[in-house]
Amino acid sequence: MELLSSFIYTITVGGVFVVIFIYLNDLLFGEKQQKQILKIQKYYRQENIIKIELLEQQPKKYTLYQVKTDKETMRVKIKPGYKVVKMVKKKEPSQ
Repeated sequence: MELLSSFIYTITVGGVFVVIFIYLNDLLFGEKQQKQILKIQKYYRQENIIKIELLEQQPKKYTLYQVKTDKETMRVKIKPGYKVVKMVKKKEPSQ
C-alpha cells in the first residue's frame, strides 16, 4: 500500500513539473509555428482556407500571417498566448 501511494505521489508531482516545464519552454523560446497555424485553422474553421503564408515574425512580440480563403485574402497577427488579431485594412482619407 505504501508503494502504491508513493507511486501516485511521484506521478502527480512529476506531472505538475512537466506542465510547468512546457509552459516555461513556450514562454522563453517562443511559440511553435505549427501550433500557430493550427490556431489559425481553428479560428477560420467556417471558411475554406487555401493557403497560409508567414509574412513577418518578431519573436515574443507577434507573428504576421497572410491567410488566403475562397472569399478573400486576410492578414492575421498572432500574439503571445496564441491570440488571433484580425488586421483591418486602412481606409483612404475622404476629401
